Amino acid sequence: MAHFLTLVVVFLFCVASSYAVNVVDVQAICKEAKDPSFCLTLLKSKPGGVGQDLNSLAQYTIDVLHTNVSNTVTLITKLIAQSGSDRNKQDHYKNCYSHFLLDGGALGEVVNAQQQLKAFDYYNVYTHMNAIATDVYDCLTGDESVHQDARVLSLYKDTSLLPKYVDVVGQIALIITNMVLILQK
Repeated sequence: MAHFLTLVVVFLFCVASSYAVNVVDVQAICKEAKDPSFCLTLLKSKPGGVGQDLNSLAQYTIDVLHTNVSNTVTLITKLIAQSGSDRNKQDHYKNCYSHFLLDGGALGEVVNAQQQLKAFDYYNVYTHMNAIATDVYDCLTGDESVHQDARVLSLYKDTSLLPKYVDVVGQIALIITNMVLILQK
């Protein structure tokens, strides 16, 4: 009987340890971030703490990204409405709007990344984060495929909160990229 009990304990220990994930090293994730302090604050804001499951931390971070992209779309919509007859503002904000929509923009990329993470398809999560980085860049600098005169867009000095919102989206996408690179190992 004692031998059987020992075997059961060893079996349970092996099963439990096979499901355990190494302690999440937020320093390793954040050392490649644009702003390591921002990264650490974001990751440590996860309810219940960072924990030991990198996949659930990545899911939390993608959820935060989804919220930030949605808030950016809301802001862009307001800015378009407030731009009045200023053609440069309208073009700039409409360009950004096209890069943040659900269909073909950052919002759609986040939704797809959430699904891919649930399927443990880290390569495609990485791909979606890179697409978001492109959307961020194209919003801030202008995109010739969207507008005739991209030179005007890239010269437009946006004094609204939009550049800050878009920068946060880019930073979070990079953090997730760093996470999935670790998850792929």
